[in-house]
Amino acid sequence: MSKGIKFIISMSILTLFGCIQFGCEQAAVKKAEVVTIKQGEEKEISAKPKEEVRTEIPAPGPAKKEVTASHPKDKRTIQQIISEITGEKIGSDNSGDLYHGGLTATYTGPEETLPGEGKFGKLFGFLPIIRWYDPDHYYTPNMNVSGEFKHEECIMCHTVQTPGIVAQWKKSKHASTEKGVVGCDKCHGNNHQQLYMPSWKHCGECHPEQKNGHRAGKIGSHTHAFHVSVVETPWQIAKPAAEVTACATCHGIAENRCDGCHTRHDFSVAEARKPNNCGICHTGLDHYEYEMYKESYHGMIYETEQHTWDWTKPMKPANYKTPTCAYCHMKDGEHNAQKASTINSHMGTSLVDRGAPKFKEARQNWINTCKGCHSPRFASDQFEAMDEAVKVSFTKWREAMKIVVDLYNDGMLDPMPSDLAPDYAGHYTFSLLGGEGRMYNVSDVERTAFEMLVYITNAVYKAMAHGAMYGATYGKGAFLQDRWLVQIKAEASRLRRLKALEDQVGIQHKAYDFWKHGEYTDLLLGWKRKPGDVDKSACNHEGENCLVE
Repeated sequence: MSKGIKFIISMSILTLFGCIQFGCEQAAVKKAEVVTIKQGEEKEISAKPKEEVRTEIPAPGPAKKEVTASHPKDKRTIQQIISEITGEKIGSDNSGDLYHGGLTATYTGPEETLPGEGKFGKLFGFLPIIRWYDPDHYYTPNMNVSGEFKHEECIMCHTVQTPGIVAQWKKSKHASTEKGVVGCDKCHGNNHQQLYMPSWKHCGECHPEQKNGHRAGKIGSHTHAFHVSVVETPWQIAKPAAEVTACATCHGIAENRCDGCHTRHDFSVAEARKPNNCGICHTGLDHYEYEMYKESYHGMIYETEQHTWDWTKPMKPANYKTPTCAYCHMKDGEHNAQKASTINSHMGTSLVDRGAPKFKEARQNWINTCKGCHSPRFASDQFEAMDEAVKVSFTKWREAMKIVVDLYNDGMLDPMPSDLAPDYAGHYTFSLLGGEGRMYNVSDVERTAFEMLVYITNAVYKAMAHGAMYGATYGKGAFLQDRWLVQIKAEASRLRRLKALEDQVGIQHKAYDFWKHGEYTDLLLGWKRKPGDVDKSACNHEGENCLVE
């Protein structure tokens, strides 16, 4: 390739990245201009469109021919291709150099990871940040100061070193309890070389009732939010540690620490009662609780009037005009937030009629919660509307799944599981059946179906449960389901018509290798599995059945 052409292409690519970053209009490209770049060849530009050539489709032959002519022939990496075009050097992504578009950088991975836990502990690691969110397992002191100190001495030094912490603590109840001061040494120890980061175990020494509630939940609760829902689930362990650190952070806070809700160092009960606090974790695509609450009448009243309420008062109807998360899910200070729930439906991705006779007691408990402001009949009608909306939402999901499962059974998924990278267990499985439910390393129609269930069908339940009528329909629920169902049907139609054409001309398509390999895809856990790397004796379910491997 001549230097002049390399320079022109280089400037074009850099201009494109500039447009992406700063915003600009791209010059129109003439339709007649066709540009092709072949490996090791000059760029060819044709100003005239090729004449259309019509060919008749031949009759099907006796045997299918595997066709790979459309497969990529260029064996260079994207880094090599872009480097040759732009002249930008290839280098590691931790060098501190600026890579335009990031296309000539190579992935290096974290310098340090901490070993995983549970039966999959040998298979994955955490970034060092996890020491703050699972302190009992990972926190280690690294203090330069040595010696043992009393609380007063801690305050004297930290007034200079970390004045914000001291100011917060002085406003807290810990600074003046009926039994005396709960000082730094009570929560962190007094040996500066052996300081510890407190977890629920330490808080429970003074707050046993709250600790017992926090530890009383089953699978799906805060009790197991980390040591089951993180360390033993594919979505966490199968991906690179850096990608799922945020997941482990929220889940780690929910299970392992009390200051996720009562943030340090003022540990305010009033703060923990506000929905904003719960919204840190209970937000976003697959857990829309906070958004749905804010869209409801309850949320609107809260947003409008909450600044006039005395949040130090107990959560009783006489003290608060509208309920909050804690009012309904932690009634009378109950710290097992799952206790009020009817049943764990895996964040709304499983179907259950909560109004069925077997749940009569749980339903009545919810009606009683609403009775502080509403009549029992009003509350009952609201819950019935939720039940019916959930049930009809699953008719759409089942209709979609019939289409997708038929594609799988007929070998028409593009690609089929055997043409993908192995799953987290080292197998080649259909992602929508068997308990894993992958959002990655799947065909397009599987990903669309995943979104329909986990992001949208789930949202119908969350919206109706929180009184968000717009969220249940136009916003994030039923009417989005309609669109995803159409997308699944359209993709199934395309795949079936394409298969019919391939059969007619005798083509047996071989899946493209980019489905199985790539710079990111090669990082997935499935490629690293080997016999004996799972320790089933290390399950942490505390009486629950072990999850599917």
